[in-house]
Amino acid sequence: MRTRLAIILVTAAMTCGLTACDAVREATSAADSATDKASICLDAAKLAGFNPDLSNPEQAVKDAEKTAADLQALAEKTGDTTLKGALTDMSAKIGELTPNSIDPASVTAWAKEKVSAANALTQACL
Repeated sequence: MRTRLAIILVTAAMTCGLTACDAVREATSAADSATDKASICLDAAKLAGFNPDLSNPEQAVKDAEKTAADLQALAEKTGDTTLKGALTDMSAKIGELTPNSIDPASVTAWAKEKVSAANALTQACL
């Protein structure tokens, strides 16, 4: 009789312990996810500040391509679909620059659209 009672008590304690471990694991996972999102958003904010050097169109295009690739890499790291979409949109906007589009009028229009993409990215990070 005592053996059965001991087995029942040990089983109950293990079940409660596993449930507590699951809760801790879930809380840790949520905290890691929030940290990852914050880290991704911080990196994305830096990249979203990209401004092309109009005096050197060739280098501006290379810098835009690298920045777009870096934003896309961040998009691939996140599981947050809203953030992923905003990062992809920002990457596409920055990646639109070509040597032929680097003139004051084109860049002004591009910059306005980039601001909209940056605002969407900011909202996704909140």
